Amino acid sequence: MPFITVNSGGVDIPDGVYPVTLVEIKGPKTVLAQRGPKAGQEIELLDWVFSIDEGDFDGTPIEASTSTASGPKSKMYSYLTALFNGVAPLVGATFETTDLCGRRALATIKKDTNGWPRIENLGAMPAAMLAKGVAKATGAPVTAAGSPAPAAAPSAPLRDQVAAPDLPF
Repeated sequence: MPFITVNSGGVDIPDGVYPVTLVEIKGPKTVLAQRGPKAGQEIELLDWVFSIDEGDFDGTPIEASTSTASGPKSKMYSYLTALFNGVAPLVGATFETTDLCGRRALATIKKDTNGWPRIENLGAMPAAMLAKGVAKATGAPVTAAGSPAPAAAPSAPLRDQVAAPDLPF
């Protein structure tokens, strides 16, 4: 077996939308911003590690970074909103990594100019997809949204239920 093998630098994930599960949040780490309004300044970043959880790339990890800023206009805020099914966190809310890891979302993945797959957007998982995931994990039956409820078992008409011969009057 060779000591070093040069590879493509990562999994070749085609551009598209993929269901993902958050598996880890690493950091914070301090880096020198390379682009954007803070280029040249030191900033703190968190690395969010997701795993694609369906299809041909099931189990494939993909990472994204956010600053530690958590206000309503931040990337982290949009990630939190997506991980909580589209419900924005209240200002002042606090989270531990254990509150977040295991949550699912939809990641729009697109290759950057260097060919690396990047999470371009993280959106809330539709309820129907979440229900399928629960059904898969638990074996519980799932009905499609908007489908009619199962019919109740037929019973005798009410007049037959109350018209009993042993009434005292």
